[in-house]
Amino acid sequence: MKVTKLAVAAAGLSVMAGGAVAQDWPDRAVTMIVPYNPGGTTDILARLAAEAIAESIGQPVVVENKPGAGGVVGATLASGADNDGYTIFFGNNATNVVQPLINPAVTFDAIDSFDAVATTADAAVFVGVGSETGVTDLDGLVAYLGENSAKYGTAGVGSMGQFSATYFLQETGVEATHIPYPGSNDAVTAILSGEIEFMVDPAVTSQIDNPDMNVLAVMSEERHPAYADVPTASEQGYDLSLTGWFGVFAPEGTDPEIIAAMSAPLEEMVASDSYQEQVLTMGLLPAYRDAATADAVVESDTEVFTQIRDTAGISIN
Repeated sequence: MKVTKLAVAAAGLSVMAGGAVAQDWPDRAVTMIVPYNPGGTTDILARLAAEAIAESIGQPVVVENKPGAGGVVGATLASGADNDGYTIFFGNNATNVVQPLINPAVTFDAIDSFDAVATTADAAVFVGVGSETGVTDLDGLVAYLGENSAKYGTAGVGSMGQFSATYFLQETGVEATHIPYPGSNDAVTAILSGEIEFMVDPAVTSQIDNPDMNVLAVMSEERHPAYADVPTASEQGYDLSLTGWFGVFAPEGTDPEIIAAMSAPLEEMVASDSYQEQVLTMGLLPAYRDAATADAVVESDTEVFTQIRDTAGISIN
């Protein structure tokens, strides 16, 4: 009986402490850890989010770039930070979901190490092939892969591109050889030179007007507004849907009131015309999801990517 009373008392103190934290926060600058170098897509989106949050909470949000190991360095620092609302993390499904699934050195967990604040953008996944293959639609690609020993390129083992291509191959029942490159743009260059035949990655849209590249499909429920001429996979009879996302996260156990205070300005930001125009220009999609919805997406993606990983045996040794 004493244990029960102590537990109740402790729970009451916890609630009071949480309320005090939320009431006093923020009284100094907040640090946003970005797991990549400055200037890249994730960094640009992170700085937009940091600015929106800072304007709302009345304190600076200082972006600290902590690149390394495919985002693992920054994510590890953020997951191990105090959950007092003064350290947040701008990640994506590669850092938050893929790396914990494939990298045995990772010490954080996709679901248990972070609380979502909100997502701010999505990256639609496109299927692109070299025009010299003669392939102009998904039926043609599936037939080509069934008849030829083909290669696909990615930004490396465990990249979103590898998972996306593996998902495509698993769902269509064909095979191809994985060729990892230092980055997605290197793989795009390899397609243009005929070194590989195809890739499944957002980066193929960089060559959408190049006659040496045929962009066959987008693996999403609707066509991308910036690339409206590219049909969805479902329009071509293939039930393929896989999307990358970007968003703000906090160390697990961060006060829900603090999370809500940071989520609200992100919703306003994503709804603004200026943000939507900028994100679409980057080839991305504005995509706000509140904390609960974003957490659910992380859980769903973890299940999907685990299945892809286990079926294909994807891992970093």
